[in-house]
This record gives sequence, structure tokens and C-alpha cells, in this order.
Amino acid sequence: MHSRCLDEAMINEANKDRGRLKGYMWEAIVMRLLQENDFVEITAIDNLRIKRERGYFVEMRGRGTWHQIDCPCEYTHFIPFVNPLRLLGEVKFYRNPVQKNLIREFIGTIKDIQENYFVSDDFTQPSARYTELGAYFSANGFDPEAERLAFAHNIKTISHKNVEPLEGLKIQIEDLERNYLFVGNCISANNQQDFIRLFREILAGDVPSIGMFIERFQPADGFRQVALDLAASFEKIGSNFVASSSGGALLHFIGTEHFPDELFTNTDTQFCRVFFEMTPTGRRFHLVFTADNEQRRFFFSPPVSLAQAAFFGATEALNEKERIFRTLHISRSIRGLARTLVLRLDQDWLEGVRRVHDHQ
Repeated sequence: MHSRCLDEAMINEANKDRGRLKGYMWEAIVMRLLQENDFVEITAIDNLRIKRERGYFVEMRGRGTWHQIDCPCEYTHFIPFVNPLRLLGEVKFYRNPVQKNLIREFIGTIKDIQENYFVSDDFTQPSARYTELGAYFSANGFDPEAERLAFAHNIKTISHKNVEPLEGLKIQIEDLERNYLFVGNCISANNQQDFIRLFREILAGDVPSIGMFIERFQPADGFRQVALDLAASFEKIGSNFVASSSGGALLHFIGTEHFPDELFTNTDTQFCRVFFEMTPTGRRFHLVFTADNEQRRFFFSPPVSLAQAAFFGATEALNEKERIFRTLHISRSIRGLARTLVLRLDQDWLEGVRRVHDHQ
């Protein structure tokens, strides 16, 4: 379909449907990143607690009703005295920050699922009970009230706002949604399953899938090159890792270079430093390992409290860094071994920076 025809067709498409189209593509990116952190997508269907809707979408049963989950995952590692972990991820790609009404809806979803479990009298059978954890991924951040509401109900909020390695991907997805794809072709009831499958294959760099996508969904001229550029952008992500802070925040770090596994050969603990810089779109934060000679940068979107502290001044930002990053905990496989790593804020560096600011 040529661009002019596509533009005319888009006039009759609801903004909500076009937002869903963009959201499905961002879900594919989030799922790939989670899989690199030892999360496995739930695919086993029993039609008692888990079923598929419209051939592709996973729904989980709560006490009251079924709920569609964007990124349903099981964690491949186990924690003593804790039931197997399931991550129930909600993903949104809105132009503006996620508001608290959406968080409120998700809280209800998670609680309904958590309260629906079965207990078997046969102790020889695998456990049917899980620890379900809710996580909300937003391409462009959260309203402060939304973040506070989520924190109060133990819903983890993961923002990808101003995370440098993802900014190009977001622009490319918006370009695809706005200029190349037609909702009626891509995500109508009979097309969603193939659309998501082929888009994931394109993201993974499978070039033949681009031809199958074009034949199946008839995007506008020029789609092939945009799809190739998107796959190339994703390939540039060298590593990503999720860290839990001592303050209860969950942070997603993304870098274009490999994680410094070598720093953890003889230890589980390393020191780190946290910086931010001003860009045309706002503050951009990154972390470096103190002992890393290459000073590789791992970008992240901080909790609202740190972003606001940076706005008020250097002293406030340093105090908030110290509170949030006093200790970060990471679960990561290194050379085939599951490791629990600890990052600590470099206090010598922090005090040096504080002294410099105090004398300015």
C-alpha cells in the first residue's frame, strides 16, 4: 500500500487502536530484554489458570475473571522458602507518562490473580502455587502519583524514558506505526498472532521474515529498510540487567557494550558511580563501575524522586543518589553460573563530589 493510501486509511482509525499497534511492538522489545535476564515467556496452557485468547494473547485466571497479561514470564531461578516466581508484566507505549488510573487497574488485576490458587493433597506433584509479581513497563515514564501508588502496592515500575540505547528504537517504532502500518491489516482479530510472531522474528534479525511480513500485511513502500534499521538498532544493545535497590526500587540498566563479567571473577561485590547529563529531552542518567577501565555506561531511568532531586540542585541529587544506590542487587549468569551480585555506591567518589559542590 502506498503512503498516500495509507495516510487516507489512517484517518478512519481510532487513536486507541493505533496506540495498541505501537504497544504490541514495544512489548516484543521488552520481552526480548527480559529473556536475557533469565525470564522465560509462559507458553504452557492448561485452560484452568492460563489460556490463550485470539490465538496468541495469554490470559491468567483470577478469583473473579480472566486477565490478559502483556509479558507473562517465569523466572528460571529459585529462592529458598519462596514459591516459583512469575512476572506479570504490563507494557505501555504512550507519548505521555503513565497516569495513576492505569496503575490502579493493574493493582486490581494482580491482586485478583494472586488470590486465585489451588492446593493439591498430592505432595508428589509439582506445586501449582506461584509467587506472582507485578511489573509495569512504560516507554515514557510515570506520573509521580502513579509511581507512588504502585510502590505502595508493591507494583514495580520500570521507566524507559531517556534511556539512550532505547531512544532510537522508540523513534523507529513510532515511525513504523505512523507511516507504514495499517491497523486493519496488522492487528485485527485474525491477524494479531502472525503480526506479533513476524515482528519478533524481524527484531531478532531474521531477514526472510521481512518479506513474509510485507506479503502478509502490505505495509507502505520503504518498510523493508525501516525494519532492517530497527533490527540493527536492537542488535546494538550489548547488555541489559535488572537491579533491586535497598530502597525498594527496581531499575533497568541498558548498555551498548557487554556487561563487565571480568570484574566479578573473584568477588560478588563492586562499587559504582552514578551520573546524569542534560539533553534536549531532559536528564539522562547512567551508571559506571568504578573498577571498569573501559568506563562502560549503563543507562537507566531513575525513580521520580531522583529526577526531581536533580532538578533542585547538586546537593539534593547527591543525597538522593546515596539513598537509592546505597546497595543494588543483581541476579546474573556469568560463565554459565547463576550469581547474585551486589553493587555499592562508591562513597569515596561521592564524598569527593560533595566537597567540590560545597566549596562552589
